[in-house]
Amino acid sequence: MSESQLPSNVHVLKPRTMSLSDRLDQFLEQHALAPDETPIRRDPTRPKAPGVNAIRCASCGQMEYLTRDHCRCGHFLRGQLEDEFLACADRIADRHDELLRSLMPKLKKLRYLNLLGLPFVVAPFIKLAFIAEGVSMGALLLIALGFALLGLVAFVERRMLRPAAESQISLENFSFEEFLEQRSVNSKESGLPIWEVTP
Repeated sequence: MSESQLPSNVHVLKPRTMSLSDRLDQFLEQHALAPDETPIRRDPTRPKAPGVNAIRCASCGQMEYLTRDHCRCGHFLRGQLEDEFLACADRIADRHDELLRSLMPKLKKLRYLNLLGLPFVVAPFIKLAFIAEGVSMGALLLIALGFALLGLVAFVERRMLRPAAESQISLENFSFEEFLEQRSVNSKESGLPIWEVTP
C-alpha cells in the first residue's frame, strides 16, 4: 500500500480522553466496590474499642476515655454522652408507654367483669332496705359470691398491672449513674454500647 492511498492525518496521534485508572475508579464507584472510608489506625494512647470507660467520638471516629470532656479532635464528648443518656431515657419511656397502650384494651375488657359481680352485692342490700325482715342465708351467700367475683377481678387486674408498675419505677429511678453502669455492663457482655443493644 503506498503512502498516497493513506489519509493525510494518519500520522497525527490523538490523545486518549480517559486513562485506564479513571475508568477503573469510575467502575468501582458505580458498583460500590471501592471502600468509602480509609480504615482508621488505632492510636496506642487511646482506649480499645469495646471498653467499659471508652466512648467513640462522633466527630473523628476514634475511641476516647469517658473521663475526658473533650476528644483530642476538639469534639465535646460530655455532650455526646448526655445525648446518649437522653436517647436511652426516651427509649425507656417509649417502651413504658407502649406497654401501657397494650394493657389498656385488656384492662377495659377485664373491668367489664365487675358488672357480673355487682348484682350479687347490690340486690340483697336493696331487698334488705325495702323489706325489713332480716338478712337470710341466701342473701349472705349472694353477697359473698359478688365480693368473690369483684376480688378475683381486682386480683387479676393487679397481676396484669405489675409489669407496668415495675416499668414505671425503673423509669422514675433511671439516672445518669445507672445509665453509665448499664453501659459498662453492656460493653463487657456484648462489646456494644447500651444504645446499640436491642432488648
